[in-house]
Amino acid sequence: MYRIMVCDDDKADREKTEALVIRLMERLGEACRTEYAASPEELLRAREKGAEWDLILLDILMDGPSGLQLAEELHRDGDGTDVVFVTSCAEYALEGYRSYPVSYLLKPLTKENLMPVLEHCLSRWREEPFLNLDIGEGGREMVPLKEICYIEVFRRELVVHCAGRDVTGTGALSAVIKQLPATKFYRSHRSFLVNLEWVTGIQRYHYILKDRNTVPIAVRSYAEAQQKWLDYFS
Repeated sequence: MYRIMVCDDDKADREKTEALVIRLMERLGEACRTEYAASPEELLRAREKGAEWDLILLDILMDGPSGLQLAEELHRDGDGTDVVFVTSCAEYALEGYRSYPVSYLLKPLTKENLMPVLEHCLSRWREEPFLNLDIGEGGREMVPLKEICYIEVFRRELVVHCAGRDVTGTGALSAVIKQLPATKFYRSHRSFLVNLEWVTGIQRYHYILKDRNTVPIAVRSYAEAQQKWLDYFS
């Protein structure tokens, strides 16, 4: 399921955009979850708590920091989320492209101007690597690797902890590891596998994640876990 953020301080525009996104994604055969923020500050607060999105539809002119300033901050931080500027002011187009947006759309949004952008984004997202997770009773779920914070074995089930959601599946952690790049995912404990991209710090026998959760490190693996994290960001 793709996650799309609508950041706009105009409630009516925000609601129209959300409704249009949901309708068009359904036509494209993809499920999505929309979230909204009424200001750049609100979006950043959600991001600090660990929220992530595949796409941000971002108004430029808002009270306080502008959408341009927000996009530039995300770009400086290395946030790879796709950004589409949505505004009534064409004059900011050239300035906006400094933050490398996917597109620049003028209000009002319509099927004709938004659909090609969503199709372009989907073509890129579908090429991203996934974890093929057995969820039981013959079902499977494709979980994008970039969404995974960590995976744990809990009560004989696999729990894939993602940004904003958990996915429960079956199988062995050793089998899951074979699907994941060894440079990015590390088995820090018999029952835990962590995405090093999400690690912001390390303390005795724990990794600290972006959302402030912690992942255990086995005592005998502590030195290796430290080095693995340092190597990943070197």
